[in-house]
Amino acid sequence: MSVAEHVRRAALKGVRRLELAAVEAAATALAVRVGAGGLLYVLGTGHSQLLALEGYYRAGGPAWVAPLVDLQLSPAQGVNARVFERTVGIGRRLVAEIGAEHALLVASNSGRNAAPVEAAEPAAAAGLLTLAITSRSTGNRLAAVVDHVLDTAVPPGDAAIEVGGKGVRMAPLSTIVGAVMLHALLAQTEAALGAAHVLVSNNVPGGHERNAPLIARYPHLRPLR
Repeated sequence: MSVAEHVRRAALKGVRRLELAAVEAAATALAVRVGAGGLLYVLGTGHSQLLALEGYYRAGGPAWVAPLVDLQLSPAQGVNARVFERTVGIGRRLVAEIGAEHALLVASNSGRNAAPVEAAEPAAAAGLLTLAITSRSTGNRLAAVVDHVLDTAVPPGDAAIEVGGKGVRMAPLSTIVGAVMLHALLAQTEAALGAAHVLVSNNVPGGHERNAPLIARYPHLRPLR
């Protein structure tokens, strides 16, 4: 069997492990917030920041997703992102001005670093609905402070397969299964809301015209430069 086939099988196995009952419960709670006019803010650090952008302003995604992106926490920072995600105060600052009518989803596979936990704790205390896409691994602090946990169930260290016969592991799964979990949450929530907030591709006939009312309704889709 090729290494590529091992990677594919590991990814499929990771997706099959996902516990969808947790998604359904989270979506039920989230639909109440969104139905009342709230947004779902999504925060991630390091490579988990990819999930903060994954559901934002894209074809087949809901208009009510708003990413919380701090460039210090971007995976493009390389090793420096690790430093910043462990820096006290950044997470709290990112959520400081979010109203209690909204929801916050924090993506952090380890759930250990300061920024994700410090974002979730004050958000929960302020009355936001709080959710996390994380792995329930040893030392996870994030899972203990949110209302709903969407468990990625990835192996320790994230990497899924061994290559080269020397104990080296590759093919991290958290982004793949995290994205599936995220879109399952968004779709389940939007289904409960009547599928009235879904953006379409601007590259299909009539796409721009169909999106225009949602863009007008949700100013966060038109960020100021």
